[in-house]
Amino acid sequence: MNGDSPDLALHLKEWQELLDWRGRDSRLVRAAFAWSRFKKHFLNELKFRWRRHGAPAEGDPLRVLFWLPGGMGDACCAKRLVTAYRALLPEAVFDIYTPLPGVAQMLFGGAKNTCILERENFSPLDYDLALQACMAVKFLHVSPTRLERVSGFVPVLERAGEAQKSLGSLLEDIFLTEGVLGRWLYNRGGRRFELLAYTGGVELPHDTYEELPAAADTLEKFGLKGVKYITFHDGTSHAQTVGQQRPTRSWPAVRWCEFFRLFKREFPQIKLVQLGGKNSPVYEEADFGLVGKTAVADLPALLAGSLAHIDTESGLVHLAQFLPVRSVVIFGPSSARFLGYAKNENLAAGPCGGCMWTTADWMLRCPLGENPAPCTECVKAADVLAAVKRILPR
Repeated sequence: MNGDSPDLALHLKEWQELLDWRGRDSRLVRAAFAWSRFKKHFLNELKFRWRRHGAPAEGDPLRVLFWLPGGMGDACCAKRLVTAYRALLPEAVFDIYTPLPGVAQMLFGGAKNTCILERENFSPLDYDLALQACMAVKFLHVSPTRLERVSGFVPVLERAGEAQKSLGSLLEDIFLTEGVLGRWLYNRGGRRFELLAYTGGVELPHDTYEELPAAADTLEKFGLKGVKYITFHDGTSHAQTVGQQRPTRSWPAVRWCEFFRLFKREFPQIKLVQLGGKNSPVYEEADFGLVGKTAVADLPALLAGSLAHIDTESGLVHLAQFLPVRSVVIFGPSSARFLGYAKNENLAAGPCGGCMWTTADWMLRCPLGENPAPCTECVKAADVLAAVKRILPR
């Protein structure tokens, strides 16, 4: 055993975190966790009963609530589950809530019998089926007698119920235990959608052929109509604190600049378009700098019109799965095996990569205390250029 191995150090750090979470050898800590779980359950029940308007009447269509608490990438991943349930419950009315209503509108707004909820003022008790979905699915309310009218959905409901029961307390609070579930799935050799499929009771493809519509006038709005371009995204998001320390998933700025020089030397006729939220760093090498200038609704058209997209593992990569564009994805703490899509060029980091969920703040700080995180440093600009060349249309 190599005591200097980053892999060993990460595993030791992970177990330290797990032991702290369980509160082993401390009745006080265990009691505090038990009280916290009870309090959250009690307050949620109180909140849901206070907001309740009334269950659907006998003659009403089935009502289904999808509560998607994550960011854009998580909502894109959950779209597979929504599509699968929609196929099984074609006449049901689907209400969808995410903290990012623009993302929900982009992903689900045009679907039949679908309503996007703008605020979290709903009660799961008003639905025949209400669920949360992120890394896993958790049923919040089920009306089995109403759902039994759709015979094809009954086995799904039963499989999902048994699967969720098998995970026990790990599903009590999705916000707290998602990292534990994700790390568990990753360590056993699984991939991103296996736990979502297991707890949802349906088979979900890791790679999808469903395409999102793209607004026809978006490229003209940004001066890109008729322009050959590729898009790139620095890997930061509005949900991350970006100060002196870059998020661990971000490719080093110096590597980006090296890539821009190599790319422009080889493809001077192809423009560089930078996408990103308002806190993304701006690169002067971009021919079209759209950082902070786009709405969520603009993203499908901008990605669909691109010859290729370059990114770290971010929400835009998951969105691009539903569009006719291939991506070059630079992986660091995230795992290419766990999260990579078959149509993309997935560039895995060196031996220090794959530490996602090892610590609570792994996306902001390297678990080993390194700054910058050494994993993304291993991916060279020449490697990214070679990957872009492999996917550019010939």
